[in-house]
Amino acid sequence: MKPSESDAPSGPAFWICAAFGLGIVAFGVGGLLTNLEGPALMSWLKVFAGGLIAHDALFAPLVVLGSVLLARVVPASVRTPVQGALIVSCALIAVAIPVVGGFGRLANNLSLLPSDHYGLRLAGALAVVWATAAVIAIARLRRLRRAAAAGGRPA
Repeated sequence: MKPSESDAPSGPAFWICAAFGLGIVAFGVGGLLTNLEGPALMSWLKVFAGGLIAHDALFAPLVVLGSVLLARVVPASVRTPVQGALIVSCALIAVAIPVVGGFGRLANNLSLLPSDHYGLRLAGALAVVWATAAVIAIARLRRLRRAAAAGGRPA
């Protein structure tokens, strides 16, 4: 199916937002290039290249594998909430790894990462995410069962 021209982004709001976004990117790249030089720039480039390699060699294949497994195991009626919970869970875990691991904690500065309960807080956030997904999935299943019992299609 070929997308029509009406599906393409257009209009003044799109172009204003696109110009604004490109301006932000240009500002960031300009700041990077003017503030980093020599070893600091090389260090940043290594981290950036490592991130690209990690994404393409590790994260992207894992997402594809997970998607294939998810499609085979989870019924289509509840797949969307499960996918959403997985995406949010992975983002939460990725952001929390440095804090839960205590990376950056210094013995001479106790105000950096002052709590010992970051892992528990991550678990609580993940519990909220999955509880929300479960409520949405249950509501979908009930709606589908009601529609099937009434002999119609779900709204």
